[in-house]
Amino acid sequence: MNNEEESRKKTLWHQILGRIFTDLLTPLKISVSTDVKVMIKAPEADIVLLRREHRFWTKAQRERLPDGIRDSQAAHILIEFKATESLSKETFIQAGAYEYFYKQSQELADEEIQTFVICAIQPQKANREQYGYTIRVQPGVYQSDNITLKHITLISLNELPDELHNAWVTCLASKKRKRLKAFTLLSEEGFKFIPKPFKWFIIELWQLISIKEDDDMALNLNPQEIKKIGEMWGANLFSPDELKELLSKLPVEERLKGLKPEERLKGMKTEERFIGLTPEERLKGMKIEERFIGLTAEERLKGMKTEERFIGLTPEERLKGLKTEERFIGLTAEERLKGMKIEERFIGLTDEERLKGMKPEERLAGLSPSEMEELEKKLKEVKQGNG
Repeated sequence: MNNEEESRKKTLWHQILGRIFTDLLTPLKISVSTDVKVMIKAPEADIVLLRREHRFWTKAQRERLPDGIRDSQAAHILIEFKATESLSKETFIQAGAYEYFYKQSQELADEEIQTFVICAIQPQKANREQYGYTIRVQPGVYQSDNITLKHITLISLNELPDELHNAWVTCLASKKRKRLKAFTLLSEEGFKFIPKPFKWFIIELWQLISIKEDDDMALNLNPQEIKKIGEMWGANLFSPDELKELLSKLPVEERLKGLKPEERLKGMKTEERFIGLTPEERLKGMKIEERFIGLTAEERLKGMKTEERFIGLTPEERLKGLKTEERFIGLTAEERLKGMKIEERFIGLTDEERLKGMKPEERLAGLSPSEMEELEKKLKEVKQGNG
């Protein structure tokens, strides 16, 4: 990449950040400059300058400033924004030089100015720490223990908490998921108190970078094109319904890309989660006992064939809980007696019940000659006794 292309990319991103801060902060009496002269006779620097009129940030101002900057006591804030580059030695040399020459040209004391390096790409731990940035003041905000860099605060956009006051800058983070969360916060909460042209700027900016993947922040826009972002919509066309319509035109896969399953399902009703799923897909991975939770015995057996109900059950399990008379429902006498020994058939019967319905000759069937003689003898005795 030649020097002209590199300069163009830097100008692009510091002007986008400057445009956000200009529309966001100037109504609150914070001046914002993107064409900053750091010396009386020197080229303009690719930085963003914030200057407040009051001694301290007001509550309203703090609500629109990211962590780190909103906690600074300095009235002059210099911001070096790294959108597409990783941290390097030149990053801090350049930021330090900007601060030094600006401080000299404005005749400022050390406590009146503070410099921030904002990184869209999350710095690697080893790279960050080689410059002494080991002190995490708060999530995403680092101070260096190197004496030459202690005055420069490092802000990592991908590490800042997902809160509205950070969303104005985390919408430029390199991670797609982080950008999506930021734009969602802005559309749901931030749009309530910003003017219409700025809303359209944010929406069109989202359309431009929503298709970018992680760590891909390259855009082919010149400074004039940046100034025109959002102007095509006009100042009087915005309404909440039109905003929803615009966002609805984004492809579904683009709106959902990078979200965890939990985030995609948040707020959905139980029955909505199953739309389009077959019964087999809904039951996949569930234990057998889990499938029957809340079902009555009748609901569990509904639609099953008789033989299917008994699969895997022992005879004892099949008969458990049935009354004696219920066991014989639908069985013939032959089926009830099948497999029983002869003597078992007579358990509990009197002699009269055993002989009931039998013909005389059937009663004698199976007797041996000696048993027949004994029977005849007893009959004669009975007959003589009656005579």
